[in-house]
Amino acid sequence: MKKKFSGNELKTNGPVCLEGHQLKTRRDFLSHGLISMSTFTMAPGILSLLTSNSAHAQAMGCPVPQMNTKTPVIIFDLSGGANIPGSNVMAGGAGGQMDFLPDYMSLGLPMDMHPSLAGQTNNELGLVFHSDSGILRGVQSTTNAAVRAKVDGALFASSSSDDTANNTLNPAYWLNRAGAQGGLSQLAGTRDSESGGKSVAPMSSINPALQPVQLNRPQDALGLVNIGKLGSLFNDQKAQRILKAIERMSETKIMAFNQQALPDQIKNLVKCGYIGSQDLINQYSADAIDASQDAMVNTAFDDLNNGDQRKTATIAKLVLDGHIGVGVIEKGGYDYHNKTRATGEVRDFDAGALIGRVLALASLKQKNVMIYVITDGGVVAREELDNSAQGRGKYVWTGDSGQRSSAFMLVYRDAGRAVLRNGIRQVGYYKASGGVENTATPSSNSSTNLAKLITANYLALHGEEGNLSAVVGDNPFGAQLNNYLIFNPIV
Repeated sequence: MKKKFSGNELKTNGPVCLEGHQLKTRRDFLSHGLISMSTFTMAPGILSLLTSNSAHAQAMGCPVPQMNTKTPVIIFDLSGGANIPGSNVMAGGAGGQMDFLPDYMSLGLPMDMHPSLAGQTNNELGLVFHSDSGILRGVQSTTNAAVRAKVDGALFASSSSDDTANNTLNPAYWLNRAGAQGGLSQLAGTRDSESGGKSVAPMSSINPALQPVQLNRPQDALGLVNIGKLGSLFNDQKAQRILKAIERMSETKIMAFNQQALPDQIKNLVKCGYIGSQDLINQYSADAIDASQDAMVNTAFDDLNNGDQRKTATIAKLVLDGHIGVGVIEKGGYDYHNKTRATGEVRDFDAGALIGRVLALASLKQKNVMIYVITDGGVVAREELDNSAQGRGKYVWTGDSGQRSSAFMLVYRDAGRAVLRNGIRQVGYYKASGGVENTATPSSNSSTNLAKLITANYLALHGEEGNLSAVVGDNPFGAQLNNYLIFNPIV
């Protein structure tokens, strides 16, 4: 006969003290393994995570988990001010990508690599790249042609400030509000910051209850659902019984935890339609959320001992599997104007290889994904060639140039390449000097408006661009919005 577990037994073992301090905030609960899912309220999110029967839960007035049924989103934040236009993604004048500038010297290309010459552009990703782009070569190194044939994208010509975290480039919160939602946490990033990366989120977008959890390795993901201190104080069976009790608590009761010891908390229970803790543990087991245990991850990422691969794989798996709504991956080292070209080429290749691995994983999992690449500022070149093996005969990067910045988006659609809405892959344009024309669009000289435009394009992937004002607070593009949307709906 099984032994009953009671409050007296809890008293025998002593109060469950959570490392000497009271639980006051969502982060306190999260850090001790007592909650794991961000919700859209300020209350702790364990109830949303534990809801089992949606109809029963709604009838009881209980929250239902917000799972990602829309396109997953991964943001790459290349910190330091990388080159995107010209030497990587092809940048043109008012006529679009193929409206070539007279020269691309300031964007790093000598005349014998001018895109008007045969073989100097590549469109196998839909979005046109320079054929010797470091980012493109990186993507090619980690994907096959069949994957690349399902990708398309767009370049957004927009200036930004150099080498600063103050660029409001990160639309993660708005993308979450637009529908990129997760089952364990709404947002995650590789940096412990309000945006999950270096570049900040627009102030008006930030919801403190949804601040990204930091994930850099598979073990971090396990921490989202562990049973915390309970696991070290009790055996699994007893710990699960305690969790069962906590599952039945209302959010009001949970918010009163900060003045109570665990035995007293468990006495104040109210029933709600939740699954058992054993089901919870099974649903979010190591096999379910640990990137290192995922055979598809290990196919797309061949070295999880490599720090960049490890953190990218961790974020990518959780996002593509619907556990995270939006994932932000910061990659440093992009302030590479050191009077060589080799450093920048290596860094660009590395970023492209990681992007390619995410695309490859999406293909293996048969999931759509939107990848958005941002950087804080840009670089300018001078007319001096780096003829080293890694320099590849291109002009050296010599200084910062936020006027030569941009961002780009790639969309992988598993059913086949997304259909262009207006036949364009470039929003805004570049002047003959290689700088952004800041008056071209409302997003050309406003990082906040660029974040809103990316959100609009995400909404458009689901036919919901009409909700832009409701999601971001306004529509700075007015009647011209449709002109800046890239794709027809993909779902």
